Parts: sequence; C-alpha cells; structure tokens
Amino acid sequence: MVTRSAVRLTLAFLLCGIATAAWATGEYIPEIRFVTRSGQDPKNDLPFFHGRLGVLRPTFDDNRLYAAYRLMMGGAFTDAQAQELLKPCCDAPVLQRDVEEQWSAVRKRVLGAAPPEKASGSSGSRPPELAALDVTCFPQAYRTAADTLTQRIKEHGVNDAAVREWTTAQDTVLSNCFGETAVPSALTATDAAWLKADRAYQIATTYFYRYDYARAAELYAAIGQDTASPWRKLGRYLAARAAVHAAIVAKTPESIAAAQKALDGIAGDAALAEYHGDVPRLASMLAFGTRPQERAQELAKAVLGAELPPTLAVDIHDLRDLERTGKRYTDVGAWIYDVNVLNSEKGHQNADVKADVLTRWRDSHALPWLVAAIMFAEPGDGDTADIMTAAQAIDAKSPAYHTLAWHRVRLMIGQGKADDARAELDRLLADPAALPEGVANLMSYQRLKLARDVNEYVKFAPRRGEFMLYVRDEEGYAAPIALPAPAKKWGRSYESALGWRSELSQKELPLYLDADAAFGMTAFIPLPMMAQVVVAPGLPAHIKRDLGLAVWTRAVLLDDAVTAKAMTDAIAPFFPQFADDWKAYRNAGEADRKAFEAAFLLLKLPAARPYASAGLGYTYKRDVIGLFGPRWWSSDESPFETADDGGNPLLCTDCGLPLPLVAPPFITDKDKETAKSDNARLRKLAGAPTYFGDIVIPWAKAHPNDPRSAEALYLVVRATHYGDQDSDTSKAAYDVLHSRFRGSPWTAKTPKWF
Repeated sequence: MVTRSAVRLTLAFLLCGIATAAWATGEYIPEIRFVTRSGQDPKNDLPFFHGRLGVLRPTFDDNRLYAAYRLMMGGAFTDAQAQELLKPCCDAPVLQRDVEEQWSAVRKRVLGAAPPEKASGSSGSRPPELAALDVTCFPQAYRTAADTLTQRIKEHGVNDAAVREWTTAQDTVLSNCFGETAVPSALTATDAAWLKADRAYQIATTYFYRYDYARAAELYAAIGQDTASPWRKLGRYLAARAAVHAAIVAKTPESIAAAQKALDGIAGDAALAEYHGDVPRLASMLAFGTRPQERAQELAKAVLGAELPPTLAVDIHDLRDLERTGKRYTDVGAWIYDVNVLNSEKGHQNADVKADVLTRWRDSHALPWLVAAIMFAEPGDGDTADIMTAAQAIDAKSPAYHTLAWHRVRLMIGQGKADDARAELDRLLADPAALPEGVANLMSYQRLKLARDVNEYVKFAPRRGEFMLYVRDEEGYAAPIALPAPAKKWGRSYESALGWRSELSQKELPLYLDADAAFGMTAFIPLPMMAQVVVAPGLPAHIKRDLGLAVWTRAVLLDDAVTAKAMTDAIAPFFPQFADDWKAYRNAGEADRKAFEAAFLLLKLPAARPYASAGLGYTYKRDVIGLFGPRWWSSDESPFETADDGGNPLLCTDCGLPLPLVAPPFITDKDKETAKSDNARLRKLAGAPTYFGDIVIPWAKAHPNDPRSAEALYLVVRATHYGDQDSDTSKAAYDVLHSRFRGSPWTAKTPKWF
C-alpha cells in the first residue's frame, strides 16, 4: 500500500526547501530535565554522533537510531554530517500558516473577503490506497498562488474582471487540497490569452491535488507543448513529476517506463537546467514507490558506506519509511524498527519482534543486535544469561557500553542479585565526572532503588540535570538554553521567578531531586523518616529548604507534632522574615492556637504542599504568589506530578525505558503501609483555602482583638483566589473581615473574590 508519506516524502524536500521552523512558542515554565533528549550530554549533541551514545532509548528519533547503528558497526560522522542529522527533515513543521496568510492577504485585495472555510470533499475517484488519506497542499502551493496573483494585479490591475475570475478559480483549485470539490471551468475563445494560459495550469494542478496523476500528466504535457504559455517549462517538469506519481499508484511496467522516460527527457534538455537537480530526487521517489525492497537496500548501502551521500537526512527518512511496516528489507532498517517497537503499547511483550531480535543476534553476534537483545530481555528469559555474559565482555570504550551496562544492572536487580548490581553501579558512579549527565542520572536511578539506609538515599537522590530556560529570540520564538546564562537574556517573568535562587548563580547547575526520589518520598517513606532525610548530612541547602517545607506541611496536616517541631527547627532559618511567626508557632500550647499559628504561616507560603517535588518545584519564592501554579494543595490533586488513571506514579513518560518506582530495601512493608495511610488521609482533606478557612474564620470570630486575625482573613480570601477556588469560604472570610474588622487596613485591601 502506498501511503501519503511514501508518495510525498521526497517531494516535501523537493518542493519546499523546508526551513527549520521553531518547535514551540509562548510562555513556558523553566524545568530541570534529568534524562536528556540526546541520552548523554545536555549541552552538546555532537558527542552522540562521535560515539558517546549514552543509554540508547527507543524514543530517539530515526536519525539518532541510524547514527547509533552506524557507530556500533564501526562507522563515523563528521561534524557537518552530524549537524545535518540534527536538523528536522521531511516531517518538520513548516510555516503553513504564514503562506496561507500571505495568500489570504493578496486574495483579499481582489475579492475583499477572507478565503472560504476549508471543507473536506468526497474522496471521489482517488486511488483506493490514497482515498482515505487527508490531503493538504504544500506551502509552495499557497506561495505560488500569492506570487502569481500579485504579478497579475501588477500587470492588469486589482479591479480587472479577469483577475477576479483568476482569483475565484484559484479558490477552487486550493479547495481540492482537502478533498475533491470541483474543477475550474474552461474559458471561452474570447477570454484573455494570459487568463486562458493560467486556467490551463490551474486545471492541471487541480487534477494533481485530486490524485488523478495520469490526467494531470496529460494536461501538464499539453502546457509544455504550448510555446505561448508562460508555464511551458514548468509544465514539462510537472508532467514528469505527475508521471512519477502515476507510476507509484499504478506500478505497471508501462507506467514506470513512462515516468523514467519523462525524467530522462528533463535531464537531457539544456533548456530545463533549472530542474536538473530535482531529477535524481524524483528518480529516488519513483524507486521508493515502485520497487521498495531494492530501494531500501540501495539506501542502506548508501547510508552505511564509507562515503555518505549529500542527501543523507532525506535518505534516512526514506529508508525508515520503507521499513516502517516491519518489512525488514535491510538490517539497519530492521534494527530501527525492532527497537522502536519497545516504545509501542506491546513493547517487551511483542513476541514476534522479540523473536526477530534474538534470531538476528544469534546469527550475527553484531553489536547493534546485542543491544537490541538486552533491551528486550527480561530477568527470567532463557537467553538472558547469555546476553548478559556477552554484554559484560564489551569494552568500556564501545559506543554501546553504557546501554549494555544499564540493562545488565536492570536484569541483575530483576534476578534478585542486589549486591552484584550495587557493586557494579558503585564502580560506574565512582567518578561521576567521567559519565555524561544523562547516563549518571539513569545509573543513579538504579542505585537509589538499592539504597540500604537514609544516608544512601540522600547520596543518590539529588542529581544534576539539564536546565531548560525558554528565551524568546528576535523572531519571537521560545528556544531552550542552558544555564548559566547572562541575566540580560532572561525575560522579565523569568527574572522574577528565578532571580532569587542563589543556587543558580553557580558555574555548574546545582543538584535537584529527580522524580523517582521525590515520588518515592511520598509513596513509600513514612513521615518521621522523611524528616531524617531532610536533616541528613550532605543534602544541598536548597533541597533541604523545599523538602523540609513539604515535610513540615505534611506534619501539620497529619497532626504529627514531633515531626512538625523537628522540621520547624530545620526550615525556620530559611524564612527569617517570618521569625516572629515561627516563634509564635513553637510557643503555642492550646490546639486551636497551634492550628491557627500553622495556618497563618502556611497562608504566607503558597509553595507549601504536603508532597515532595522534583526539579525546581514551585518556581517562585516560597512566599510569593507567582504567575504559575499550583499554589498550596488542591482537594483533588494527585501526590505525583505524573500518574496513570489509577493514581500510580509515572517516571519519565517519554524515556522509553522500564523505570518503575521501587521502594529501596531499607524501607519496610510497615513503612510503606504507613506512607500509604498518610497519603489516604491527606487526600481526604479539603483543598488548602477551605482548610485554612475552617481554622482562621472561627479563630477570628473568637479573637477579635488578635491583631493578626484581620490579616489572616485577608490571606484566606487571597488563597481562595490564587489557590483551590472556594467561593463559600471566600465569602465567609470576607464577611467576617468587613463586619468585625472595618477599621483594619487588611479590610481595605480585600476585594470580593467570590
């Protein structure tokens, strides 16, 4: 079956000369990424293409997987080749909107209205293998239409009836990009010669967009024979292009021969020199669609040879598309396809693909297939022991070394060989500087699962990641850069969010908790043990501050006075502006006063929530209502930033690696049950504003002379606006404030937020 991508993939490169478009725009929250996109170095992608592959993952794009295969087979890349592979190819997002707006603006000068809505027509007589596919015109279609109309306006005037007729017909042409609608009507002998020539081109192009390639080829060929047509040369070229498409659909010897003859005619005509560069690409496209196995083998030979082709990125794209259905025409194509399957719904459970991987490894003992075999291996499989032995024999200088080491450890742990896995990881992590950060973090993930006590947990939980700060360039696009970065590059919102973080002023990005550590704290570790983590030696100060605030909040909500006191002593120095409030909290004796003092502090700390956070956590200062939430906690929130439908935590959902959240061995079953019970109690609590209101409103009514009552009511109303919204609590606090504290400056500050 010929897919749309198969028909058009080389054509995309051929027609559009696609520029690399920005991948994202808009405002983004800064983030720490612990498992890099490239798998090894967050700041420089080139080492990947020189053999520093990190831990290979099935989520890598086709270019990276191809590069990994070539490198593991002893090949190499120049920096220029690596840069080409780093650029998006034929599936890159293009500025379709811009060219459509360009067409719309020129069109409006003539017709005075916006173009008609895009409406899908019927599939009509399209080839069956293409009829169900969505059809969109390349940007070049809109660009050509806009440029041609601009020229016709210049030549004949914006109010000319023929120009208006041309514009209306072009609407009809473009409507066929989204389904068969209509064909522009033929003109009469009395119409202007230029309009008749343009109409012939419009009609031929309409048939091309309708996938009636044979008819389009005939019409373009006729244009090519018309010596008076301004479209003559382009018509001859497009006739060849349409013939190629027709041959791909028909796949008959006659159609293939006709297409090749048309291409030879273009290549042999000096008058068509401007199109000679496209002939090899069209020939490649013809081979792609009519003899896929041979073409795949040609491409594999080219991209694995000593001298790489100048069209490397396009050739990789074509090869991958030929192999996408699992035909396995080539070894490299089979490897990319099989590894990709690990990122599918079946993943390791795809028995057919797993069998193919194991067969190819046994038959070839090639390094790429050893890597694929260990990626598919499960601890209890019959082949696992042999695979692990083969992996252990691979030299540390091999581009596959870190991938094999990571999966060997994974399998050891699955086989219950914790001591062996721990020793191997300690050896690998002994010199963190020798490991790329992406590799070190993945190894630390494995090591954290094997932590034997709190001190080991604290040692392997903090990690150095990739700081993603999105800064707008001169074209308005938000591009990620890595810190440290000159402050002058920061947008105003980023300055207010990040300028207070003294840890970011270091030359090297500081350590933060990754998701497995943060989620593991919440999922498995009981509250008193959480406090031990906070006060353990070696925990970076900024992690101690943020984790301590979470543990103190948790202790307050769970009425654990002992842990709350310990955390007060640990974190109060980080918030000296609230020294009097911390003192009042420590000294409070009665339960209602203790609850009020805690609520009063929590109301001033919108970053407070009873769950540990990964990465930067709450972006702004702990006591600042920032632009981004969430603030405090909500009544229906998950304790984890990413979770499945059942509320179970998910780690690195785009990594493509088996990363289950596992409790380290020092945490007992009783500990896990306690943590589970604590989380269940927390989930039953109201959202933060309601929780605060239930404490503060009765206190303010009972203590009208307490100078802090009015401020606390104001803070409750503020929380109902910026936190979990609660109109009833907001109104109740507002009413008490305005009825009992009329002279307070806090009353004047408090708007109606209900």
